[in-house]
Amino acid sequence: MNIAQLECFLAVADELHFGRAAERLHRSPATVSEAVAALERGIGGKLFARTSRRVTLTPEGARFLQEVREPFEALLRAHARASARARRLRPEVVIAHTPQLGHLLLPSLQAAAGAGSAPALPVWRPVLMHTHEQQRAVEAGTADIGLCWSATVQPPLRSVVLRKLPIMAVLPQDDPLAREDVVAMASLRGRGLLMTPRKDNAFLAGTVQIALAQAGLNPGDVEEVERYEDLALRIRTGRLVGLHPATGLGSDRMPGLVMRPLAPGVGATICALTREDAGQDACALVDALRATARSLEAPASSDDRQGRAAR
Repeated sequence: MNIAQLECFLAVADELHFGRAAERLHRSPATVSEAVAALERGIGGKLFARTSRRVTLTPEGARFLQEVREPFEALLRAHARASARARRLRPEVVIAHTPQLGHLLLPSLQAAAGAGSAPALPVWRPVLMHTHEQQRAVEAGTADIGLCWSATVQPPLRSVVLRKLPIMAVLPQDDPLAREDVVAMASLRGRGLLMTPRKDNAFLAGTVQIALAQAGLNPGDVEEVERYEDLALRIRTGRLVGLHPATGLGSDRMPGLVMRPLAPGVGATICALTREDAGQDACALVDALRATARSLEAPASSDDRQGRAAR
């Protein structure tokens, strides 16, 4: 038995639904189901009765819930108090960031901190984490700020929108669709589609998949590529189409690629995650990140301009 298994058990006991419990914990339903199954194997008995329509506690599950609820919550309270003390003593603000957003925003934040005319910013330290990891780290107090794409959160977390951006089609410059000012979703039918992994941000991936399904495309046909750099290379060499927020072209330029808006439009946001009780230093850095995000430009590349001029 471990803390993660207990956490999953209590969430399912509260929700009586594995999907809702997974959403509450920022985990996949499969992960929650396996954690509960492992706990049941360790105990040697069933804690939940499951049917296709409902989930209920077994008598043993109800007894176990009564016995573990208060000790578990006492442990969480002790952890929260220790985290609060650690945050007060920590000499720097920890900014957890996804790979691309770290490359996109943090150098400008560092430059702003070093500008003599700008107000002094708190000392900060970057830590690479994907979105679901950021949510858990900020909630636990091991990170002060999360920097990620679109995310839904629940108290004690809050999400601050730094900038709204469209999701674009990433195309080879000589692709016929690159001649269009706007690419219709339906015109992607039959094309090989690439995205960064769903595990990096299930909410953003889900938004794109819904838009694809509404346009008559099969979301299951989208292939996941681990990094944007690899995604761009495969598009450039394989005549494929990528789906990615607009800043991709600005931060990871590759000659011969262009971005085009999609119709119907699909949106994404750059978000900063904090706790609701975030301190002044973290709030000051969120304000600075918002200013940095709003000042970003992703101008057309020289290849893009030449391609348009040749039409």
